[in-house]
Amino acid sequence: MSVLMELTYACNLDCEFCYNDLGLAGEPLTLAEYYTLLDELADMGVLNITFTGGEPLANKDFFAIAGRARDLGFVIRIKSNGHALRGAVAKRLREEVDPYIVEVSLHGSTADVHDRQTRVPGSFDRLLSNLAELRALGIRIKVNSTLTRYNEGQLEGMYHICDDLGAKLQIDPEVKPRDDGDRTPVALMASEAGRQRLNELHKERAMAAARAEGSSDQFDLREVAVALREQRVGSDKHCAAGAAHLAIDPVGGILPCVQWRVTVGNVREGLRHVFEQRAALAEVRDTTRAVKRMVDGLGDAGQIMNFCPGAAHTYSGDPLSLYAPATERLAVAKRHFLPVL
Repeated sequence: MSVLMELTYACNLDCEFCYNDLGLAGEPLTLAEYYTLLDELADMGVLNITFTGGEPLANKDFFAIAGRARDLGFVIRIKSNGHALRGAVAKRLREEVDPYIVEVSLHGSTADVHDRQTRVPGSFDRLLSNLAELRALGIRIKVNSTLTRYNEGQLEGMYHICDDLGAKLQIDPEVKPRDDGDRTPVALMASEAGRQRLNELHKERAMAAARAEGSSDQFDLREVAVALREQRVGSDKHCAAGAAHLAIDPVGGILPCVQWRVTVGNVREGLRHVFEQRAALAEVRDTTRAVKRMVDGLGDAGQIMNFCPGAAHTYSGDPLSLYAPATERLAVAKRHFLPVL
């Protein structure tokens, strides 16, 4: 159904918690190889493609690759830090690629906090200017953020910025290790109080939205758990990794998903061949079935702890292990939201 392509690990920012493996070995895919890959994905009936990095626009062939994807009819999503999306570049993006949505990264509600995380002075002011320009061009935007000990006190301000832009803000409460196993970024994890405030803010905003729509403003995480469980009805897998979704790194390595950093083949072998024949992918799919059984066995709290087998593998090498952040979310769910469990 979907493929995420990491076009490069080059970037014009220097985020302290970046998870990319900058020492990744191998020869980057050429433009001709990307064209071959896109043709193969079209032939396989893939619906949407996400271009990311690093900073995807740092790949010198970005517009050629993304333009070819548009010509082939893919739904295109772009994940960018937004630093280069201005002027002629923004106009080219609208005219030559016309993405379904552009996702950009915001790391605080003030320049001192945002720029502290990107380690590029002026990046906050430039981002806000660029986002306004993208909106004026009619490009849909979504804003992503990672909750850290730097920005945990600016949650309300970040939501205010995105509300003014008319853009959805999605905040990841977890700082993850780098793809090469380096856990240095985890030191930037927000405090328990910061993560709790994020949960409370989600609840407050959900209740406010319900009142605005004239519906019940009661917020019950049990209902969330039921909804999450119902989403998986008809599927024996916990997630789409290695089945409905794949990721491809800059040297052509095929991964079950962007977080599950196990290379199961290379696109130079033929992606269809790897997808249909490679035993390593069959093992990944079996693992997602085992994960579903494990999560279901934990009841309502298990449904809302946001378990990720890819993150579990990064932490311990075992995609079925309850890695530290998941264990904490499970405990918080039982303690604060589902006290009778």
